[in-house]
Amino acid sequence: MVPESYWLTKVLIFDFDWVIREVSHAHPMPDHLETSSLSVGLKETFRMLRSYEIRLAMTSNETQKKVVEELHKLNLAEDFDCIRCAEELPSLKPSPDLHINVMETLGVRPIKAIALEVAPEGVAAAKAAGLFCVGTPELSREADYHLKSFTEHPVLHLLEQMDRVKRARLIPRVH
Repeated sequence: MVPESYWLTKVLIFDFDWVIREVSHAHPMPDHLETSSLSVGLKETFRMLRSYEIRLAMTSNETQKKVVEELHKLNLAEDFDCIRCAEELPSLKPSPDLHINVMETLGVRPIKAIALEVAPEGVAAAKAAGLFCVGTPELSREADYHLKSFTEHPVLHLLEQMDRVKRARLIPRVH
Protein backbone atom coordinates (compact mmCIF):
# COMPACT_ATOMS: atom_id res chain seq x y z
CA MET A 1 0.00 0.00 0.00
CA VAL A 2 1.28 3.46 -0.91
CA PRO A 3 1.58 5.74 2.12
CA GLU A 4 -0.86 8.62 2.45
CA SER A 5 2.03 11.08 2.14
CA TYR A 6 3.08 9.75 -1.26
CA TRP A 7 1.55 12.61 -3.22
CA LEU A 8 3.31 15.39 -1.31
CA THR A 9 7.04 14.66 -1.61
CA LYS A 10 8.46 13.90 -5.04
CA VAL A 11 12.08 15.03 -4.62
CA LEU A 12 14.60 14.80 -1.80
CA ILE A 13 17.43 17.32 -2.16
CA PHE A 14 20.44 16.11 -0.20
CA ASP A 15 23.31 18.35 0.75
CA PHE A 16 26.56 16.64 -0.25
CA ASP A 17 27.81 16.83 3.34
CA TRP A 18 24.64 15.07 4.53
CA VAL A 19 25.48 12.06 2.34
CA ILE A 20 29.11 11.99 3.53
CA ARG A 21 27.94 12.34 7.14
CA GLU A 22 25.32 9.62 6.65
CA VAL A 23 27.88 7.14 5.35
CA SER A 24 30.50 7.91 8.00
CA HIS A 25 27.90 8.10 10.82
CA ALA A 26 26.41 4.73 9.96
CA HIS A 27 29.73 3.07 9.29
CA PRO A 28 32.96 4.44 10.76
CA MET A 29 35.71 3.84 8.20
CA PRO A 30 37.73 0.69 8.96
CA ASP A 31 41.05 0.59 7.10
CA HIS A 32 40.36 -2.76 5.42
CA LEU A 33 37.06 -1.77 3.74
CA GLU A 34 36.63 -0.02 0.43
CA THR A 35 34.69 3.24 0.60
CA SER A 36 31.96 1.93 -1.74
CA SER A 37 31.07 -0.87 0.70
CA LEU A 38 30.15 1.71 3.35
CA SER A 39 27.29 3.17 1.34
CA VAL A 40 25.28 -0.07 1.03
CA GLY A 41 22.59 1.08 3.51
CA LEU A 42 22.18 4.42 1.78
CA LYS A 43 22.09 2.75 -1.64
CA GLU A 44 19.30 0.45 -0.43
CA THR A 45 17.41 3.45 0.99
CA PHE A 46 17.74 5.24 -2.35
CA ARG A 47 16.46 2.15 -4.17
CA MET A 48 13.39 2.06 -1.95
CA LEU A 49 12.73 5.79 -2.46
CA ARG A 50 12.89 5.30 -6.22
CA SER A 51 10.37 2.47 -5.98
CA TYR A 52 7.94 5.13 -4.69
CA GLU A 53 8.89 7.44 -7.56
CA ILE A 54 10.77 9.84 -5.32
CA ARG A 55 13.62 11.49 -7.18
CA LEU A 56 16.96 12.35 -5.63
CA ALA A 57 18.98 15.51 -6.07
CA MET A 58 22.06 17.03 -4.50
CA THR A 59 23.38 20.52 -3.84
CA SER A 60 26.82 21.53 -2.64
CA ASN A 61 29.06 24.53 -2.18
CA GLU A 62 31.91 22.18 -3.19
CA THR A 63 33.11 21.83 -6.77
CA GLN A 64 31.38 19.44 -9.17
CA LYS A 65 34.65 17.54 -9.62
CA LYS A 66 35.05 16.86 -5.89
CA VAL A 67 31.39 15.90 -5.41
CA VAL A 68 31.27 13.53 -8.38
CA GLU A 69 34.61 11.90 -7.43
CA GLU A 70 33.39 11.25 -3.88
CA LEU A 71 30.03 9.94 -5.07
CA HIS A 72 31.80 7.55 -7.46
CA LYS A 73 33.97 6.28 -4.58
CA LEU A 74 30.79 5.63 -2.62
CA ASN A 75 29.07 4.02 -5.62
CA LEU A 76 26.29 6.63 -5.39
CA ALA A 77 26.94 8.91 -8.38
CA GLU A 78 24.24 7.35 -10.57
CA ASP A 79 21.60 7.60 -7.84
CA PHE A 80 21.04 11.34 -8.27
CA ASP A 81 18.78 12.82 -10.94
CA CYS A 82 20.30 16.27 -10.55
CA ILE A 83 23.50 17.57 -8.93
CA ARG A 84 24.20 21.30 -8.60
CA CYS A 85 27.54 22.55 -7.30
CA ALA A 86 29.57 25.69 -6.60
CA GLU A 87 30.78 26.61 -10.06
CA GLU A 88 27.42 26.16 -11.78
CA LEU A 89 25.67 29.20 -10.33
CA PRO A 90 26.91 32.63 -9.27
CA SER A 91 25.61 32.40 -5.68
CA LEU A 92 26.33 29.72 -3.09
CA LYS A 93 24.39 28.77 0.04
CA PRO A 94 22.94 30.62 1.96
CA SER A 95 21.59 31.88 -1.38
CA PRO A 96 18.65 29.71 -2.52
CA ASP A 97 19.96 29.55 -6.12
CA LEU A 98 21.22 25.93 -6.00
CA HIS A 99 17.91 24.65 -4.60
CA ILE A 100 15.83 26.73 -7.00
CA ASN A 101 17.86 25.47 -9.94
CA VAL A 102 17.35 21.84 -8.87
CA MET A 103 13.59 22.34 -8.62
CA GLU A 104 13.46 24.08 -12.00
CA THR A 105 15.54 21.32 -13.60
CA LEU A 106 13.34 18.56 -12.16
CA GLY A 107 10.13 20.49 -12.74
CA VAL A 108 8.83 20.50 -9.16
CA ARG A 109 7.40 23.17 -6.91
CA PRO A 110 8.86 23.69 -3.41
CA ILE A 111 5.90 21.96 -1.74
CA LYS A 112 6.86 18.75 -3.56
CA ALA A 113 10.46 18.73 -2.30
CA ILE A 114 12.34 18.27 0.96
CA ALA A 115 15.90 19.51 1.53
CA LEU A 116 18.27 17.67 3.89
CA GLU A 117 20.94 20.05 5.16
CA VAL A 118 23.71 19.85 7.77
CA ALA A 119 24.85 23.47 8.07
CA PRO A 120 23.07 26.72 8.99
CA GLU A 121 23.78 28.26 5.57
CA GLY A 122 22.22 25.23 3.86
CA VAL A 123 19.12 25.45 6.03
CA ALA A 124 18.88 29.17 5.26
CA ALA A 125 19.19 28.45 1.52
CA ALA A 126 16.51 25.75 1.61
CA LYS A 127 14.11 27.93 3.61
CA ALA A 128 14.72 30.90 1.28
CA ALA A 129 13.82 28.61 -1.66
CA GLY A 130 10.52 27.82 0.08
CA LEU A 131 11.49 24.24 0.92
CA PHE A 132 10.60 22.12 3.92
CA CYS A 133 14.02 21.50 5.48
CA VAL A 134 15.32 18.57 7.48
CA GLY A 135 18.40 19.38 9.52
CA THR A 136 20.65 17.69 12.01
CA PRO A 137 19.73 18.42 15.64
CA GLU A 138 23.12 19.79 16.65
CA LEU A 139 23.67 22.14 13.69
CA SER A 140 20.42 23.49 12.41
CA ARG A 141 17.93 24.94 14.86
CA GLU A 142 15.99 26.67 12.08
CA ALA A 143 15.09 23.45 10.24
CA ASP A 144 11.46 22.30 10.07
CA TYR A 145 12.32 18.77 11.14
CA HIS A 146 15.37 17.34 12.90
CA LEU A 147 16.95 14.03 12.10
CA LYS A 148 20.23 12.47 13.13
CA SER A 149 20.39 9.90 10.36
CA PHE A 150 18.22 9.16 7.36
CA THR A 151 19.06 5.44 7.30
CA GLU A 152 18.39 4.74 10.99
CA HIS A 153 14.62 4.77 10.41
CA PRO A 154 12.28 2.78 8.16
CA VAL A 155 12.02 4.93 5.02
CA LEU A 156 8.24 4.89 4.62
CA HIS A 157 7.64 5.70 8.28
CA LEU A 158 10.14 8.56 8.06
CA LEU A 159 8.54 10.00 4.91
CA GLU A 160 5.09 9.80 6.48
CA GLN A 161 6.32 11.63 9.58
CA MET A 162 8.05 14.36 7.58
CA ASP A 163 5.07 14.82 5.29
CA ARG A 164 2.71 15.04 8.27
CA VAL A 165 4.81 17.85 9.75
CA LYS A 166 5.20 19.42 6.31
CA ARG A 167 1.44 19.45 5.73
CA ALA A 168 0.77 20.97 9.13
CA ARG A 169 3.26 23.79 8.50
CA LEU A 170 2.81 24.50 4.80
CA ILE A 171 -0.79 23.78 3.92
CA PRO A 172 -3.38 26.12 5.42
CA ARG A 173 -6.16 24.40 7.29
CA VAL A 174 -9.73 24.93 6.08
CA HIS A 175 -12.17 25.60 8.92
